Amino acid sequence: MAVGKGGASQLWTNMKRNIQMSTNRSGHMSAEVITTDGSTQFRVTDGLNFYPTLNAHCIEADNGQGAAFLVYLPIGIQSGSFSLELSGTTPKVIHVTGNSEAELYPGTLELTVGGDAEFAGRFSGTDANGLQVSNGSFRLENQAGA
Repeated sequence: MAVGKGGASQLWTNMKRNIQMSTNRSGHMSAEVITTDGSTQFRVTDGLNFYPTLNAHCIEADNGQGAAFLVYLPIGIQSGSFSLELSGTTPKVIHVTGNSEAELYPGTLELTVGGDAEFAGRFSGTDANGLQVSNGSFRLENQAGA
């Protein structure tokens, strides 16, 4: 069962309510989105928005052309391989296009926590609108002075 536009929108709306502060941080995110018309490259290289909440870290990349990706990581998450699920306790990747927000499910996330970046990972899957996302990657640099 995939969450369509309403489910992901509700998830993101609930997350926004819990946002304490957002910052623009050094980092990048990219992915290939495969549609019926071919594939398009999503790329953000000039920083990522970081939204820490009470229950999660949210990393947002918006390309300024009507597309974005959100990576939702529960507080205390460790490095590892994750299946993207609809459960509220697992990592989530949300693909945003125009007014549509769709979770990647099924999908996978390979995550590294700590080291030379705060978070880094690779993701792929099918969003709730049926679009294939492949070669997704992101890196949120450590905060300066941390």
